[in-house]
Amino acid sequence: MPRVPNRFSLLYDKIITAPNSLGERSLFLNLGYWEDGQHDFDEAGAALARLVGTEARIGSDDVVVDVGCGLGDQDFLWAKEFGPKRITGVNISAKQIEISSARAAELGLSDVVAYVHGSANDLPQSDASATKVTALESALHFPSRPRFFDEAFRVLEPGGRLVTADVVPLADEHVSSEAKQSRTNRILVHRIFTTARKNNTNAEEYRQALVAAGFENVRVYSIRDNVYPQYSEYVSRRFDLPEMRRINPLIRSFFGPKGASFWAPWLDYIVAVADKPSAGDGL
Repeated sequence: MPRVPNRFSLLYDKIITAPNSLGERSLFLNLGYWEDGQHDFDEAGAALARLVGTEARIGSDDVVVDVGCGLGDQDFLWAKEFGPKRITGVNISAKQIEISSARAAELGLSDVVAYVHGSANDLPQSDASATKVTALESALHFPSRPRFFDEAFRVLEPGGRLVTADVVPLADEHVSSEAKQSRTNRILVHRIFTTARKNNTNAEEYRQALVAAGFENVRVYSIRDNVYPQYSEYVSRRFDLPEMRRINPLIRSFFGPKGASFWAPWLDYIVAVADKPSAGDGL
């Protein structure tokens, strides 16, 4: 295995585990997409997976590499609803690989969905071996987004597509005047939600990094208005219920209403879509 930040492997092996998922019927580990009146965390998590799958244009001929795949829920949804030829989930957490592999087998999806242990900055795939690469709310934990973009470009075949749903710092001009009163909070949030300075990039810098990696037709757009307010309202209702006491106190504190009010004002939530040029473009 290449060297990667141990803190994120440990975070997902020891703390953000299956019993600490906020879902009632799923093990989604994302904040969800709440555009169409989703009523709970499971629906919002599935909606975000569908958005990424739709933007990626996943179809029956696709070979998908899902980087930072969590516990596999988006892969299972794509396998059932989009019908790709193959999905390979890549994850730095050995525990999550174990769980997601077992879940794929239980769902009868092992012939389509498989999981491998690996780093986003050194993907265990050969050159031009995938048609689609996805990263659903995982790239914020990667050691370097530019390095991941280079790796995604490498493993994609000409004409392939990269789609990410990602948490990035909100550009200063969009931060509220109230939030700007605490520079300390800004520094803390940015350090918590990025692995290194190379990942401390806003939406426009994100777009520029994708172009620099060689991608074309790059689109980066914000969905934060359909993520943070609705998520905050949901956890405000849910976290007072007795069944939520099963959640690790650290998770309850950080991802509960008080935690969300601390970090959401400083963060954007973006979807990025980028295409590798086709062979006819000189590659």
